[in-house]
Amino acid sequence: MNYEKKPGNKAFLKIGLFSGLFFCLFFGTVLIFLYDLHAALIMGSISGLIFGLFMGLILYFFSKSKKVNNQTKLEGVDGSEIIYAGAANHFIKREAVGGKLYLLNDRLIFKSHNLNVQNHTLSIKIDNIDELTFFNPMGIIKNGLQITLKDGATEKFVVNNRDIWKKYIEQLIK
Repeated sequence: MNYEKKPGNKAFLKIGLFSGLFFCLFFGTVLIFLYDLHAALIMGSISGLIFGLFMGLILYFFSKSKKVNNQTKLEGVDGSEIIYAGAANHFIKREAVGGKLYLLNDRLIFKSHNLNVQNHTLSIKIDNIDELTFFNPMGIIKNGLQITLKDGATEKFVVNNRDIWKKYIEQLIK
């Protein structure tokens, strides 16, 4: 099987565009209350575009940071054992904990970076997975992956390329 190891720059471009659109709409809405509609549309669009691009760049450099990569690196795991890996958020209560998700032959491992409140490592054995489904965070973004375990517990992740994650995990389950 030919597995990819990490998402390309398209994922980061997509994040930048989504954040630009979000901030454009957010700033435009706020500015409507402060100014007239026409000024709000112009100022919201320009500031949203600039801030969105800025956030996209910050996310790109953050994800490529050596410090973050060292914090999320798996100890005692040979690189050849990793089938697929990528940046992810794991939902714990109300926090989307940032880190990296790894798929190995026998388990799925999430390891958070140290810039979270709830730092942790989560390991899920492949034979303990009952069902994989998708969900859309905030109802619109198609990057949520929900894992239901055989005991009924669920774990939610936000990942890039959720179709690929699901395909690879389901191949291991079978």
